[in-house]
This record gives sequence, structure tokens and C-alpha cells, in this order.
Amino acid sequence: MPDWPFIAGALWLGIGTSISPCPLATNIAAVAFLARRTGQGRRVVWAGLAYTAGRAVAYTAVAAAIAWGVLSAPALSEFVRTRLTGLIGPLLILVGMVIAGWLPLRLPGSSKFNELGSWLAQRGMAGEFLLGALFALSFCPASAAIFFGLLLPMTVKADAPVSLSLLYGLGTAVPVIVAVFLLARGIEFAGRLQALQKLGGQLQTATAMVIIAAGVWLTVSGLLP
Repeated sequence: MPDWPFIAGALWLGIGTSISPCPLATNIAAVAFLARRTGQGRRVVWAGLAYTAGRAVAYTAVAAAIAWGVLSAPALSEFVRTRLTGLIGPLLILVGMVIAGWLPLRLPGSSKFNELGSWLAQRGMAGEFLLGALFALSFCPASAAIFFGLLLPMTVKADAPVSLSLLYGLGTAVPVIVAVFLLARGIEFAGRLQALQKLGGQLQTATAMVIIAAGVWLTVSGLLP
């Protein structure tokens, strides 16, 4: 079992990812796909849980495969465990710059994902599970920077790729979890998610500033005698 700082960090990274503009947009799309269940309160909750499970399992599979590959190489594993602390400051600065949009990071487009997502959402719980996995793997610059730049090094350092990435995946689905429970109670939430999306840019910039500040502090403190 990883230490509490790692647990809290992984969950917070997931929640931070969920409110970034691109992941929030996919969560809003997911709510729209799942909203057809609004007349079936219990069913929409199960649909949301299946979607959440799909996100968590997808992130866990990717993180576990990469982390176990690193840990299975003794030299690389030792480097990560002993030298990562000295590299985490500059790494945080780079990740923050990517999240802020100051460094270009282009990933394959996901324009076809909405069409496929709509089709999957009509295939019952198995389709909703796959919808979550699909949207999880549609990395955009912000989510890719957080996942590959922060979460993966954390899972390797804590030697807990499964539990930490699972918590991260659950955190990324928080808006959907909240929305489907409100929908199940007959409360319209899509408009509020749209309003939250408008704040996404500001939240993303604020998150980037915090990450950069932490990176600068760690870097400077590491250079001081």
C-alpha cells in the first residue's frame, strides 16, 4: 500500500486533469451520451459507474505496463528510485509549461471519437465501459503531460502502478460521477458542466502556475548546498 501523500497526489492529479478543458470536454460529451438514461434513475448511475470503471482500467493498464517495464530493468529502476528526486523539479517546470500552452505538444486528433462514443453509449454497460476507456486514451496535451510527466514517475517511485493509476482514473471521472448522480435525481447538470468548461482555461493556467512554482522551488533548493 503506497503512502498517503502518494494516494492523495494521484487522486488530486486525476481531479486536476478532469477540470482541464480537453478532458472536461470529453466528460461533458460522456454526460450527453449517458443522459439518454435520465428517465431511468438507477440505470444512469450504473452507466456512469461503467464509464468511470472504463477510464480507471484504461489508465491502470497503460501505467502498469510502462511502470512494470521500467521496474523490470534493474539499472533503469535504480535510476528512477535514486535520481528522480533531482529531476522532478525541472520535470514539473516542463509539465507546467505544456499545461499552460507555452510548449507545443501535438497529439493525434480525436475528431472521430465523438461518433464512436455515441455508438458505444448505445451498447449497454459494456459499451459505456469502453466509452470510458476510449475517452481516457484520447490524450490531449494537458492530460498527457500530467499522466506521463507526473503520474507515471510517481507510480514508479512508489512501486504502486495499479493502485495509484486506478485512483487517478477515478479522479478524472469526478465530473461524470457527480453529473450522473444528479441526473438520476432529476437535476439538469449539463448546463453547469458547460459553465465549468468556460472556467477550464483559467483553472488550467492556475494549475500550471502552481506546478511551475513547485518545480522552480524544488530545482533551486536542489542546487543550494
